[in-house]
Amino acid sequence: MTTMMMTRTTTKHLSLRQRLQKALWLLVLLPMPVIAETNWSDELAAIQQLQAEGNVVQAVIDLEALHSQNPTASRLKLELAALYLQLNEPETAERYLTDVLADPDLPVRVRINTQVLLIQAQEAQTVSDYQLYSHLQISTGQTEQLDSGYGQVSGQIQLLFPKSIFYSTRQSFTLRPLAQVTALSRHYPDRNDNPWLGRLEGGLWAHNANSLVQLSLGFQRNDTLSGWLANAAYATNVRDVQLRLTHEQFWHDQGAHSDSLAGVSKALGTRSRVSIFWERQHRTLDTATRTDHEAGIGLNTNLNDWGTEFNLVQALTRDELALENRLIWQVLPDWRVRLHADLTNLAASNPLNYALSISLRWTPIGT
Repeated sequence: MTTMMMTRTTTKHLSLRQRLQKALWLLVLLPMPVIAETNWSDELAAIQQLQAEGNVVQAVIDLEALHSQNPTASRLKLELAALYLQLNEPETAERYLTDVLADPDLPVRVRINTQVLLIQAQEAQTVSDYQLYSHLQISTGQTEQLDSGYGQVSGQIQLLFPKSIFYSTRQSFTLRPLAQVTALSRHYPDRNDNPWLGRLEGGLWAHNANSLVQLSLGFQRNDTLSGWLANAAYATNVRDVQLRLTHEQFWHDQGAHSDSLAGVSKALGTRSRVSIFWERQHRTLDTATRTDHEAGIGLNTNLNDWGTEFNLVQALTRDELALENRLIWQVLPDWRVRLHADLTNLAASNPLNYALSISLRWTPIGT
């Protein structure tokens, strides 16, 4: 679930960044000769070269110095607003855009385009506030054992606290503390077996323009075991290739469980991605030890308000082939409905191992 939350968070920030990038093109359309100065054109060109080279922080430093010498130049304020949006500081960008709009002699076209950019900056500011994410899932299925049909309810709530921004030479890093609560309950109608699980975690969530890291520590308890829990997740994008790594470690009074996942995906056009992944599960319970390995290939597609995901998974340590299917429907901007249909042992015909579920995810931009 942590990985799912991380992926959803990444998608939300990428979507916001794409909207901001579209808005920044408005600066290109502004009739700058009307508001531009000429005595600092060489300095501005050098600053724009720093930005083009990726040295955005130094570009801001130099542009702030240039602006202090020309405090009434609207062109410099607009350039600063664009840079601060690129550094994920929409509050500062809004201040400069507001200063530009305060000029009564601002040309009409410049005013309109600046107002549009201001709206985008104000939307981006919600990322600075508290973020609340929730997930509720209802499932039914059957395991490989006899009389193993079940019903299951699970839920998760994640709270991200206000961000802090740190700078390196060429880019900024956004850091957020997080708290997360997860609960699960399963019921087998044909036997007296009702497994349950609860966990409480706290940690840090950090990202820059291309990468995301989430670390958390917590405590987990279920119907038979209790102990400490650690989670780590990492994702990075290099052009159209994404790398994803996750690891979960559970230390309990009878041993330890660990689950590691590594995956690589590549964009196919503008709407689809193909992926390959490997998963390792290691369990130690008293003196018994078991390690399972799985490899898979997947394809996911985004079609406006709809999304699909298909994974074919082969268990390397046992003769099992699984097919995982996901259908995602974005009902409203902040609400998503997911339908899951998993067949986890296609080689066995009796009993059939399957899982069907429907889940509702509420992911508001800010609270």
